[in-house]
Amino acid sequence: MVNPSAKQDPEALVAAKLASLPTKPGCYLFIDKTGAVVYVGKAKSLRSRVRSYFQESGSDARYFIPILRKIVADLETVVTATEKEAAVLENELVKQHKPRFNVKLRDDKDFLCLKLDTQKEWPMLETVRRPAPDKARYFGPYHSATSARRTLHLVNKHFQLRTCSDAEMASRRRPCLQYQIKRCLAPCVMDVDRELYTEMVRSVALFLEGRHDELTGELTARMRDASRELEFERAAIYRDQLRAVEAVREAQRVVYVKDVDQDVVGLYREGTLVEVEVIMVRQGRVTDTLSFSLRNMELPDDEVLGGFLNEYYGVASTTIPDEVLVPVLPDGAEGVAEWLGDRRGRKVTLFVPQRGPRVDLLKMANENAAHAFREKQRSSDDLEARLEELRERLRLPTLPRRIECCDISHLGGGDTVGSIVALLDGQPDKKRYRSFNVKSVADGDDYAAMYEVLARRFRRGKAARPASPPSVADDAESGAAPGASEAAASDLPEGDAAEGAADDAIENEAPEGEAIEADAAEEDVDPASAGDAPPETEAAPATAERQAAGSTSEAPKSAQSGGAEWDLPDLLVVDGGRGQLQVALSAARDLGLHGLPIVGLAKERETQSGEKLVDRVYLPGQKNGIPLRSTSSALFFLARARDEAHRFANHARKRLGKARRLRSEIEDIPGLGGAVRTALLRELGSLEGVRRATDAQILAVTGVTKRHLSALRKVIPSPETSPSAAPAEGGGDPEKAPGLTR
Repeated sequence: MVNPSAKQDPEALVAAKLASLPTKPGCYLFIDKTGAVVYVGKAKSLRSRVRSYFQESGSDARYFIPILRKIVADLETVVTATEKEAAVLENELVKQHKPRFNVKLRDDKDFLCLKLDTQKEWPMLETVRRPAPDKARYFGPYHSATSARRTLHLVNKHFQLRTCSDAEMASRRRPCLQYQIKRCLAPCVMDVDRELYTEMVRSVALFLEGRHDELTGELTARMRDASRELEFERAAIYRDQLRAVEAVREAQRVVYVKDVDQDVVGLYREGTLVEVEVIMVRQGRVTDTLSFSLRNMELPDDEVLGGFLNEYYGVASTTIPDEVLVPVLPDGAEGVAEWLGDRRGRKVTLFVPQRGPRVDLLKMANENAAHAFREKQRSSDDLEARLEELRERLRLPTLPRRIECCDISHLGGGDTVGSIVALLDGQPDKKRYRSFNVKSVADGDDYAAMYEVLARRFRRGKAARPASPPSVADDAESGAAPGASEAAASDLPEGDAAEGAADDAIENEAPEGEAIEADAAEEDVDPASAGDAPPETEAAPATAERQAAGSTSEAPKSAQSGGAEWDLPDLLVVDGGRGQLQVALSAARDLGLHGLPIVGLAKERETQSGEKLVDRVYLPGQKNGIPLRSTSSALFFLARARDEAHRFANHARKRLGKARRLRSEIEDIPGLGGAVRTALLRELGSLEGVRRATDAQILAVTGVTKRHLSALRKVIPSPETSPSAAPAEGGGDPEKAPGLTR
């Protein structure tokens, strides 16, 4: 791609290229003044399609045209031999350039799919996010993680495939609980009939494909054969599977009596807001419906639909039916149909129905799209009213669209973890979830732990703010000359500025709470020495205040690189009453954040006199809390944030405790890298094997040098040096001083 020339007038450049466009099929790319691709499309005839965007016409009401003429500074075309090649190329170009005006259905995380790898000796059904070209069968995608896991649970309950991983299966010596409750045949240790297991795998595939009529016939025949052979236990298994299939079929509406699979795509739009509804019909029954909201769609309906088909069916796991019914054909429809047929392996028909039952199906899809659009609009209006109620009750300066909540979790004073969760318009915003490993305060001191967590959170939020010169009043209040704080910050070396990015163990939680990423620690704290530190006195929060205030000018690299994710919220909620609220206010004031709205949410409790106190919200400067009814909209948002913070804090604490319990002593030896530690444990068997090994045996391990041996012997002495033969105090070789022993 060539950036638009700065020397040539963009309008003249585009006009010259429009005059020379070919009439062949292909793809076109619109490029803005910065050289970025803003839109990718395909056309049956490049000349007529692309020129239509730039022709003046009073009757042209397409939303895209006025904006397009202002933005586009250049265009490029790629000629293809067929319409199908144009459809394939468009898919690749959209993935490569990610244009702003093309339809986007997914974020950075793909939807869940169910994977069934029939090439394994004992196949299993599992959830994955990114299908791989490994010849396994993928079903989905499921646009709700709950729906995917519900389907997985149903299959595991009735079809008895193994649920353990390959590693667990290889190391298992006896059947697990799933075998005891008749949900697994235990191929790991039992002698399982391979033909029976293969039948189970085929039944699962038919069930997930929605071929319920065929599956019902096969299960009925198997049940009768098993009964005839007096194998009543096997017949009971088939009977339960039949009941599960029938239960699913009863919930499906019969809409079309024909043995054909169809996807019916409905569309509804109001201005630039578009709602697309997909009704999946399998063998005449509606098996599922999917709704997609598209915002800022300046494109005409045919291009919106073309981009949607490209995105929706471009996923490897999406099942492609025999027919795709659409309200309007996209440009190059024949090529799209051929592309879909190649992906499916069989012919696919893409058309607009004109008569018969298919017209009724398309009408139903359009009505569902309009209904989904109105429901989402109503939900959005209701959300505005509820947020406004919360703003009035808490006397907030702005509408609290983004709410964060802080909670502390520990186990007997150990493994102390703080969590920060975020809600955006009442929904969990999990890319902003953070957890902090607390190590600088006394065990069990919730106030000091909360101060540390919030000070670190506020410092990063302050660093992520756009730089602005401090006011004279602020400098006068701090007793410093105007601009002194900026000079002090600029004098910090780069390493000191990055020093604040560690020990946070800051983690991003994925939507299902499984995949978590962690940053490095904020300070180089030795875990062993931190665990042996004496208990903090009551002055610990003050010490933490000084540490936080001293690092205010430091801008952690994580806050600099991803500032948007560290922006301060519209409302901060702390789990607790007046005490926790005062700690949060102190942490904010020490960092100069005087305008941040902070409240405390105390849980419902019962007093000693038996009086029941409902949930209460404590505001700064107010002694008594504001009681909230259980049906209050304000309580709904605050309680949701509090419960989510509590769940995430407990999740992080359990993970931290598990990592500590499974940690080996060899990992704490300075000078030994991960590869060397792994090689020592692999070749010597265990830590005890490392203790018994001689210097020659350790040096014989792959990758171990004399430097590694020297570092190891500083902690683990050589077995050749017995305690009785140790040198007297003050003499001998310091390299052979006794280390850690058990």
